[in-house]
Amino acid sequence: MKLTILGAASPRFPLLLHSLLQRPHLKITTIALFDTDKKKLHLLHDTLLNALVNHHNSKVMIVLAETLEEAIKESDYIFSSIRVGGQARRAQDEQLAISFGQIAQETVGIGGFSLAMRTVPKVLEQVRCIQSFAPNAVLINFTNPSGLITQAVYSLTGFSKIVGICDAPQLITTHVASIYGCDEVDVQIKYYGLNHLGWVYSIQVRGEEKIKSFINEHLEEFCNIEPFYKDMVSHIRRTGFIPNEYLYYYLQKEKVEQLQRKAPKLRAQQIELLDEKLYQKLEQHTVSPLEAFNHYMSARNGSYMSTESGHQRNITHFDLLSQKQANGYDAIALDVLECLIEGSNKQLILNIPNAGFDPNLDDEDIIEVTSQLNGKWFAAVGKAPDIDQECLSLLYEMKRYERAVIKALEEKSEQSIIQALSLHPFVDQIDASIIVKALQKDGSFL
Repeated sequence: MKLTILGAASPRFPLLLHSLLQRPHLKITTIALFDTDKKKLHLLHDTLLNALVNHHNSKVMIVLAETLEEAIKESDYIFSSIRVGGQARRAQDEQLAISFGQIAQETVGIGGFSLAMRTVPKVLEQVRCIQSFAPNAVLINFTNPSGLITQAVYSLTGFSKIVGICDAPQLITTHVASIYGCDEVDVQIKYYGLNHLGWVYSIQVRGEEKIKSFINEHLEEFCNIEPFYKDMVSHIRRTGFIPNEYLYYYLQKEKVEQLQRKAPKLRAQQIELLDEKLYQKLEQHTVSPLEAFNHYMSARNGSYMSTESGHQRNITHFDLLSQKQANGYDAIALDVLECLIEGSNKQLILNIPNAGFDPNLDDEDIIEVTSQLNGKWFAAVGKAPDIDQECLSLLYEMKRYERAVIKALEEKSEQSIIQALSLHPFVDQIDASIIVKALQKDGSFL
């Protein structure tokens, strides 16, 4: 069985490979790697990836594909995690957002809009290649903005064998298990929303509903694990739900903007520097590949949301080899494979079509929701919960924005692009045309 990784030079790919090599029962025999940055891909392969293969004594054949067609041809499953323009382009988006007095973030606001406009065309190229050379393959998408990318593929190509993934909601499971002192398999959360905008509305521990008691009795412990949630406590208590961490940008917009304006380096600049240091260490062989990677992940995880919130995370030193099926993006991607290959009934939080889950949305609208294999494909579990009206208004507003972005990508007219951006709650209509012209001027998209 062949698995293809698009964007395999990403520093996060070793997480996926490590998790995959722990699941030999999936019977993946060939892994084809492709990235437009061939130098980084070869470096990663010759150092860290080889170290992992040797550690697991794996017989999986890893192939470095020269072309997209070669990577995709006759593949059974395709994992897409690309960043068009790299961290450098992301940094430009963030600086432009700051110049307009906006939040600087790669999937939210101006940054998310710019990323979508330049990324969707590239993903559509991938899909056309899949339709030609691996028409029966399943595409598992982690490319950001994941929900919007999944929606664009579903709406513009007719290709339906795509599922979007994100690790943000599922990480709440990890924290709940830690607080209750149980295994993660004993915790089941239910979630509804859009990618990077949704809420956990049920927490079951060994089958017993706990969300009310969790909020009443354990919220302080939860916030000690993820300190930036302290600024969302009033929202949690008012709604009775646990928000996706990205709700922070909506609920604390002014605070984030103030902190970012004062920050010496924004997130993209931080990550770009960490990436450079990792690849330098791998190239110079000053430390072992695994040691270099562990240091990289510790720094990356520890700095997450610190600039934006002013809160420091309490993160222990990262150790890749000790990761045993954690709830990161890697484990979620492989759980999807496990369901499709073996028919597992595990519940996962995925980006899939609404298909009646929320009667106020179109069936074709992509939502992020607790899902389960239903026959040969995934379907939402149950029906949409009763959600606070303010939350629903934001959710539906963002879905209207996503629909408009996809329409703009299809029409390719400046008017439709401006109209789409103007629908984002962070951008008023007066500024939209100016922002679009600025994005076009700096080459963010055509």
